Amino acid sequence: MNRRLTILMCADLVGYSALMGEDEALAVQSVRDLKQRLLEPVAANHGGEVLKRMGDGWILAFPGVEAALNCAEEVQTGLAEHEVIKLRIGCHIGEIVEDEDDFYGNGVNIAQRIETEAPPGGVMLSEDLFRQLSENRQSNLNDAGMFNLKNIATPMRLYQWRPANLTTAPDAGALPSIAIEAISFAPATPDNEALAMDLHEGIVQQSVKRTGITTVDAAQDPDTPTIFLLRGRLRISGTRGRFTVSLMMRDDMSMIWSGTYEGDTSDVFAFCDDVLARAESDIRLQTVQHDGDRLIHLRDEQLSVSELRARAANLFFRQDLESWQAGYDALDRAVALSPRDGMSLAMRAHSRINNWGINFEDTTDELKASLGRDLDLAVAEHPPSDFVFWSRGSYKLRLCDDIEGARFDMRRSLDANPNFLGGADLGANIALRENRFREALEIFEAFDALGADNPFKLSRLCFRTRLKLSDGDLEGALRDATEAAYLAPTDRAVQLLRALVCLKAGDQPGLDAARNSAVELTKGPSVLIQKLPFSPEFQWINDALHPDADPV
Repeated sequence: MNRRLTILMCADLVGYSALMGEDEALAVQSVRDLKQRLLEPVAANHGGEVLKRMGDGWILAFPGVEAALNCAEEVQTGLAEHEVIKLRIGCHIGEIVEDEDDFYGNGVNIAQRIETEAPPGGVMLSEDLFRQLSENRQSNLNDAGMFNLKNIATPMRLYQWRPANLTTAPDAGALPSIAIEAISFAPATPDNEALAMDLHEGIVQQSVKRTGITTVDAAQDPDTPTIFLLRGRLRISGTRGRFTVSLMMRDDMSMIWSGTYEGDTSDVFAFCDDVLARAESDIRLQTVQHDGDRLIHLRDEQLSVSELRARAANLFFRQDLESWQAGYDALDRAVALSPRDGMSLAMRAHSRINNWGINFEDTTDELKASLGRDLDLAVAEHPPSDFVFWSRGSYKLRLCDDIEGARFDMRRSLDANPNFLGGADLGANIALRENRFREALEIFEAFDALGADNPFKLSRLCFRTRLKLSDGDLEGALRDATEAAYLAPTDRAVQLLRALVCLKAGDQPGLDAARNSAVELTKGPSVLIQKLPFSPEFQWINDALHPDADPV
């Protein structure tokens, strides 16, 4: 047995299986070209050796860090304009054990996991490897963030490199980053200082848990550059507290969002928990919304799995059909790149559920089986995720009418993150299905307050309208339906909703106006109104809002 510490490189040909199905000869020739000209000879020139070939993949070893990175950059630069061949490359430093038949080592497993996170045409390196590079070489790499790699116990920070033609925009490939300043406070008392410190630490801790952003505690590290800067101020007057946070672009200090949260400070722990939950939800939404331009110059096929997920999330915030379809396409690409990536599977499944919902489609056995397989695999591959359990719970409730299964997943989602809006949303829908409309409204209003500043306000208003209508609160439903129609006068589904509420409330002028508006608008789905999991006695609400329905 021979042990040695080495630099490991894993590479695979992106889309090989699909290429084999389309043009087997071209797929075989592509592998041959990599073996004879484009990969293996380049590796040999940098002192690399091929440890194993696996059809469309390679495991190589290098004697030094610089040699491995030089090879990876040369290979990917040479392939940057290639019409067919796109490689993903992952690198890590680790010990391998060799015998006469094979080689072994945990470092090999890690390198393979890192490779699956690399963008097509790019390189992904572990932090262990990054630390071995000179400062000059480090400056050419971007922090891609923390990753929970499959079967690797500890999250790993990874660093990314792309060829020059794929990094024309500032921070291309870099994870969005946020610096969180110490929170100012007034009056200047020891108790207020302690509360401000608790709020600061809470925001930092919540942000650090996110996988889609790099967090810097500016109170400890004011010099590290970041894209966003978060500034907070706490004011106390008697038993009332006001916590204001502002999100700014750090390069020019322009403000892009500000939120204010008030509460009773007679119980400072309850106050802290409450405002942190509301602020964290809004900060998450705002950073995702404003991160859309970072990779806008790159096509889907040039993005890594995590970047495709980020693009899809940004597209779904836009609340229009074209963006939703583009988001689904990005997730389809992510699953094709990494078929067992739990978050990609859950996001794609959830987007399919939403598409099913806005089209008011019937449930088919084929759709249920396909989504069920994807979501069960997502839970198995990414079990600690609030989003994954929320997605499966929504599927169980909306497509399977499995209330207890949905309730189980809701609890698991909230166990993972008590402040997660999706868990509360699922709870409101479960109460709706069980005709507990007042409780559904209470749950809804609580989680709606948690995410008060977000692009889903109008769809939530339409949801609340139907809750009030179901509960018999015709006055409240009419008020909400009228507001929704004023905010979205060209959305036919909203006009159908207003017509239904006006009919039930006896508002003839409103009914006539809604009918006239709906008749002038083209039939079709709306992202603002989805099919809800009503019990059979309330299905008339869904029937009235079907995209092909005429106004009542």
